Amino acid sequence: MHILKVENLSLKYGKQEVLKHISFAFKKGQIIGLLGPNGAGKSSIIKILAGLVFPDSGKLFLENVLKKNFSDLRNHCGFLIDSPAFYPYLSARQNLHLVNRINKCHVDLNELLLKVGLGNVHKKKVKNFSTGMKQRLAIAQSILRNPEILILDEPFNGLDPNGFQELLILLKKLNKNGTTIIVSSHLLNELEQFADAFILLHKGEIALNLTKSELLISKKKVAFTFDKIPNKEVKNYLDKLKATYEKPEKVILHLSPDEIAAIVNKLVALKSTPINVETLTILQEKYLEITI
Repeated sequence: MHILKVENLSLKYGKQEVLKHISFAFKKGQIIGLLGPNGAGKSSIIKILAGLVFPDSGKLFLENVLKKNFSDLRNHCGFLIDSPAFYPYLSARQNLHLVNRINKCHVDLNELLLKVGLGNVHKKKVKNFSTGMKQRLAIAQSILRNPEILILDEPFNGLDPNGFQELLILLKKLNKNGTTIIVSSHLLNELEQFADAFILLHKGEIALNLTKSELLISKKKVAFTFDKIPNKEVKNYLDKLKATYEKPEKVILHLSPDEIAAIVNKLVALKSTPINVETLTILQEKYLEITI
């Protein structure tokens, strides 16, 4: 069953179409990556789901029940949108206490801070936090009400490698406990490892929509680079595989994962070992196609 489904979503700013009648659906417990270059429509979708922007058209279904409007999603979601804002001269616990009171929640803040990896620094003033620590505090704030769905807009921005890994571990832990997570990001390679479903946006439209399992079995773009132009025998072999040539010594094939090793072995047997083999998933290939 789909926990969240959106149909015919469109948004205009004046004459500019930001979202063009797009539809998508997410299953409970998925981690969904919203990908695309700047201006693709990622943040617009996030803001509509958060109730910050009203679309020109669109239907929202929660667990297959049609909702009156997108603001009905607020009671089911936690959000991290833009840079997290906290009172810098208050501690992590004091900041969460304020939000806890405003939302009339009854959450054990010590347990929550431990959950996001801030248990040992709960008395530290936020002005002394690193970017990664602020992001973890923002995650804590977004899950105060134990939401079914967590929606994050560019949560990895500004993080160093350690901060990135720490946040990744936290999000995986939340997902393991049943939270559906929607992440908007331009970090394609990282999201490919992290998410299990992907929506690639381009100019307000869905350029690609696939699951991790579909991604893994789909054909990859494979570039074989040779130290010299392949001889006639090798070229005939590659041409039978419908090869294209970026350069005389750089050959492009689209292959399933289990075909790649077999073809490398054949090239070695033909005494034409490639000096480099690069692979791009269909998601990476499509992303480059729309951004270059």
